Amino acid sequence: MGKNPNRSLQAILTRRLTLTVGVFWLAGSVLAAMTMYHEMQEAFDNSLVTTAYRYAPLIDEYLKDHKGGSPKEVLPSPAMGEILTDDHGDGDGDGDDDDELGEDYLMYHVRDGGGRLLLRSFNAEEEPFEAPLVEGFYNEEDFRIYSAVLLGGQRVIQVAEPLEHRREALMESVLAQFLPIALLIPVVIIQLIVVLRGGLKPIKRVRDEIEERGEGNLQPLEQDEAPEEISTIVTAVNRLMAKLEAALSVERSFTANSAHELRTPIAVALAQTQRLLAELPEGHAARKRAVQTEEALKRLSRLSEKLLQLARAESSGGFSPTGHNQDLGPTLNLVIEDLKRAGMEGAEIHFDTENLTTLSANIDLDAFAICMRNLIENALKYGGDEEPVDIRVIEDHIVQVSNGGAPVSPDELAQLTTRFKRSSNKADGSGLGLAIVEAIARNTKAELKLYSPRPDHSDGFMVELRLHQS
Repeated sequence: MGKNPNRSLQAILTRRLTLTVGVFWLAGSVLAAMTMYHEMQEAFDNSLVTTAYRYAPLIDEYLKDHKGGSPKEVLPSPAMGEILTDDHGDGDGDGDDDDELGEDYLMYHVRDGGGRLLLRSFNAEEEPFEAPLVEGFYNEEDFRIYSAVLLGGQRVIQVAEPLEHRREALMESVLAQFLPIALLIPVVIIQLIVVLRGGLKPIKRVRDEIEERGEGNLQPLEQDEAPEEISTIVTAVNRLMAKLEAALSVERSFTANSAHELRTPIAVALAQTQRLLAELPEGHAARKRAVQTEEALKRLSRLSEKLLQLARAESSGGFSPTGHNQDLGPTLNLVIEDLKRAGMEGAEIHFDTENLTTLSANIDLDAFAICMRNLIENALKYGGDEEPVDIRVIEDHIVQVSNGGAPVSPDELAQLTTRFKRSSNKADGSGLGLAIVEAIARNTKAELKLYSPRPDHSDGFMVELRLHQS
């Protein structure tokens, strides 16, 4: 099963931490924006009140100076800033500041107690505001207005500020606050990934160590540098592997002891049966049953031998790399000669000795002999009689054993290294040969490959044993 990067602990923690930080950051920013809004509203309102009362004396003086003027002459009077500059300041009255003052966002109306308009700023509307002539604030559709009642109600100064100005100011403040946050979020995400990657290294080390182990390696995992949370997991895994090791040891011990104990009684029974066959004359009624008994005892003897080999191959202290390459040519030649002398039923054995002298690998000689004997026996039992069993040495560390016969289906081929799994072509084997070779290959870092049909053929079966070299 392939790894899903979206389901890794690092990816999950990065997403959740980023989401959590982002939500709290957003919530904090919204709260700050709301606080800023209320503070700005209060500051703007204070500005309206301050403006109204600060310029009340100047407006009063201006109105006294223009007491004789008609209302029409008074209405278009200059802005409050111009009053300060032209009539009461040190300016030259040339209007150089008109452009700057024309951008002033505050405007005002001065009205008498009856509501008549006495004076207005240059940027104010000609019509009076709809705000009532009472002290306090009032909101129109587009303005925030403060009315200051003076002289016992004889005069009212109404200072107004466009709401659009307030919205623009608030938007600029919010953007000034949110823009750095938006730029920092990718930096925070990258930093989270870096920190999590470093923090999860102990977990990855434990995972890699478990993945690199073979099926027979149940040694405890190292936990010297693991943090406490991982150390407890490693301890639990080590306890589980210890229990598995104990259970497997009991199983292997039982298998090996049983097979070993059966060898003597099987050999005795086989000898007695063969003696009985020698004593029974040809044509005797019991001779056929004695022959069948002899064959059954021979199969039982081979099975006990295979069980001993399997128990040794799967044991933790069994076959393992020797640490150096060994010359395997004589061992392979000896196994083939022994099988030829044994006269096993099946096809002939064809052995290409061209690269025999170069064959070497980091494997025990006994383990290599067991592998090759099982592979060749398997080819003799399940191969076709019309084609020889072909044995080749390739690249000084690869041995191929192929035979003819009907091809094996892909589903069946994938299960042939399972214990007691036999090919459907024939059924007189024990089903342990390939399982033994697979166990030895696993412990010696070799590689076992099965092909059916054979490469460049439409039928047959081939086993390729790639030995490990130091």
